[in-house]
Amino acid sequence: MIDFATAKKIAHMLATVGEPSRLRILYRLAHGPHHVGQLADLLGIPMVNMSHHLGVMRQCGIVEDEKEGRRVIYRLRSDITTSGNNPDFLALLSIGHYQLLIRKEQSKPAEKPRTRRKVGPAKKATKRRTTD
Repeated sequence: MIDFATAKKIAHMLATVGEPSRLRILYRLAHGPHHVGQLADLLGIPMVNMSHHLGVMRQCGIVEDEKEGRRVIYRLRSDITTSGNNPDFLALLSIGHYQLLIRKEQSKPAEKPRTRRKVGPAKKATKRRTTD
């Protein structure tokens, strides 16, 4: 059984990674370190929003940063991350008593191309004349 303070810290970390954009950031960082601009471009998120998400994740203890010239490089913290030695996953995050497995992207089976049904030309709506 875990004490309340530990459970609260773990719940905060899980809530932090539970946001969809942050899950996408985790997936990219599982591939390796990136700077803010790279992540923003890869995910299609404005840089100011990316900086906010990374700041929240840093304060929570999930990522760490390192200044490299004018850029700040972010990576998953090594003390809570195990690299993917398994061909099916990229990384394993240990968040207290819980683990988050980051799987490699599964290749999707090729979809059949959709066939469009032919639609004839649109007919003009005409009013019928009624005679009294």
